[in-house]
Amino acid sequence: MTSRASPDDAETDAKAALRARLSDLGVVVVALAVLLSVLGAAVAGPAAAALAEGDATAPGGDAAPPAITTDGEAEPGGATRQEISGGFSRPMYTGTAGDPVEIRHTLGASGNDSAYLLIGGNRLTDSGGTVGFVDVVKATGGSTTINTRLIGTNESNVNSCSSSNVSCDLEFRNGDGDVIAENLSELSGATGAGGLARPLVPQRYRLAVTNGTFIVRDSGAVDPVKVAAESDLVLRQPTFHDEVEVFTTADSDVIGDGEGGTESLGALRENGVERTAVTKGDRVVLGFESTGIWGALSHFAKQRSSGSEGSIEPGTQIDHRILADLLEAEEGVSLRVRQTNPGRNQRAAEFDLANADPDDVTLYLAEGETLERGDSDRAPSRFYLAIDTSDGGPFTADPDPGDEFAVEFALEGTEGEQYAFRDGQEPPEAFEPKSAADNQVSEQYPYHESADGRVSAEASFSVRERYLRYDRVTDEGDLLVEPDNGTITGTTSILPVTELSATVVRDGDGDPSRTESEMVIDDGNFSVDTGLTNVTPGTTASYRLYRGQSLQDSRTVLVVDDAENPSQLRLTNETTTNLTVTRGESLANLTAAVRNVGQVETRERLSIDVDTGRLVEGRHVTVGPGASKNETFGDIDAELEPDEYPYMLAIDGHTVNGTLTVEADPSVTRVDEDDGNGTDEGDPATTDGESGDGGEDDDGGEDAESADGDSGEDAESDDGTGDGSNSTDESPDEESLESGGGDGGSPDEEGPDDAPATFLPFGIGTRETFGGTVLVGATYLLGHWV
Repeated sequence: MTSRASPDDAETDAKAALRARLSDLGVVVVALAVLLSVLGAAVAGPAAAALAEGDATAPGGDAAPPAITTDGEAEPGGATRQEISGGFSRPMYTGTAGDPVEIRHTLGASGNDSAYLLIGGNRLTDSGGTVGFVDVVKATGGSTTINTRLIGTNESNVNSCSSSNVSCDLEFRNGDGDVIAENLSELSGATGAGGLARPLVPQRYRLAVTNGTFIVRDSGAVDPVKVAAESDLVLRQPTFHDEVEVFTTADSDVIGDGEGGTESLGALRENGVERTAVTKGDRVVLGFESTGIWGALSHFAKQRSSGSEGSIEPGTQIDHRILADLLEAEEGVSLRVRQTNPGRNQRAAEFDLANADPDDVTLYLAEGETLERGDSDRAPSRFYLAIDTSDGGPFTADPDPGDEFAVEFALEGTEGEQYAFRDGQEPPEAFEPKSAADNQVSEQYPYHESADGRVSAEASFSVRERYLRYDRVTDEGDLLVEPDNGTITGTTSILPVTELSATVVRDGDGDPSRTESEMVIDDGNFSVDTGLTNVTPGTTASYRLYRGQSLQDSRTVLVVDDAENPSQLRLTNETTTNLTVTRGESLANLTAAVRNVGQVETRERLSIDVDTGRLVEGRHVTVGPGASKNETFGDIDAELEPDEYPYMLAIDGHTVNGTLTVEADPSVTRVDEDDGNGTDEGDPATTDGESGDGGEDDDGGEDAESADGDSGEDAESDDGTGDGSNSTDESPDEESLESGGGDGGSPDEEGPDDAPATFLPFGIGTRETFGGTVLVGATYLLGHWV
């Protein structure tokens, strides 16, 4: 017999079937939830399981990558890491190795947890290895400035988790998920956390906002488990400008555009001149441009500011000792300013930056003008030194006018060598380097490759005196101005910023006239308005030059028609232009009438030149303004043959020509010697200037014409002896003269220059009679000797 189920049993079976279906549905829901959770985790963040080993791809495009939020996850022991958030302002930051770089970001974490900034860790080099650097920074706020010269050393400026002073909650796991380190110092050297060999080199480094949990790959790459944001830091090779800018500027007492007399670089330029000759007492300004030195300079600036962050912002003025600290460190940076022309047995003066007084040296920072910078560089690339040249300044010996100096700024390097940190220190000392190959070579620039050598930038400057040189002055130093403008002009080594003023006072018939004006200086030239326009030439005034209230110069001003030629000497119409003299007579009657047509007494050379050098004489003549003076030439004798001679008088560029006529001296007879045969070739007795062959002597044996025009006939004595028509070559002796033979001529050819003719030494006979004509200038009366 078949039994039937009761209604209660049927209801019970239905409920059991429903529970079974609900149970199956629950399993499906849980499975779907787990699946969605896994997929969500893969989408939400590149966990270690989802990251490929090696280089991570940086976000592309110009926009910053969006912040990524991660959920909390369970940690061993029940701890839970809370969610983190963050973002970067740029998909890539570019900077210069050795300089500070600013990374702008947002960081956030819930609860008491921290968000960390990973630097490096998984960037592969071209050789396939990692960049050899990893650092985890405990960052806060909106930006982190990384000093790329110090990061990874014991002087790092960021809150690196490698420092014992920074508390970090880190965890590093291997590929199997096992914890292998809880701080950076426990990581192997393959990760780059075991200490840098040298400062951070130009390369690309990964940036990531993480929660402090990392996976360490077999290659040494370190990847974050949780990433809120990613970017890249690209460091470029430092560069160097091989030119030095040089200009001069005034003393700091003259320039001051802020409280306490502080100066800006712009004020130095505005009140300076671009020249390499610096006036004694002014300042020479030297400008240098280089990248890769600013991280070290920032470190020394921080030390000088008692541990606070030292400012090296462009456009600022800083303590010059900061640069001295950099030069004294073994950083491969050198600067030398040295005299190149010391005297004998003198030591060359050198610029002593380390011991210089702050009043004598000023250090300015500025934006570079030549070298390319990264978009995230946060340091200047150019610095200027303003150096005083006054006595007691920053040189080992006071610079003097005429001294010359050479300037050299260099980055030291030796081919085959390279900068390296000392071994055995983690993290390494930042400024205790060693040579990579030779411990004897320590001065190496950190960013030179082993194939690089020394590079330098060179310049020079000189020191010159402080002066004003007036354009127009007299020999006594009086200043000359013309009535059409009344301006004093000249050249100067003084800079335009110097305040100089002049006072000119003129005393006239009435009240004195006073003019006060500023000296205008422009490009090495100056001018002063005297107020003497349209004043009568010859007017004088007093001139005083002041710097502030200090008297600098005192002179007399003279108004002249022509400032270029204020004292012109001219020969007037009273000057002799024709003169006749007897041979041997002085030129006492030749007069040079000299007049000064200017307004200044002057002294010039007066000269006379007869027949282009036959007679020449010169003397200096002093003539006052508007005055005249007559000069004669009585000390010159006309020792010339009878003739006409041109002459020229000259003084101060002005000349007058004339004619000098020289006549024969009627008191002188010239006697020529015979031809040695006892016969004459000319008349033995002629007047001065008429030679024996100069008369009419066609047959060579006739007597010359006498001075009075009569023909020379034979002279006869009353006893018939002594024919006087011919002379012998030699002077007759006394015996021949007494016997009536021989000629009556003088043995000399001509008479003395400055004395009357001398009688010939002939005896006087008692039987001679007087008669006939007289030969002028001789001791012979026609027909008789006396």
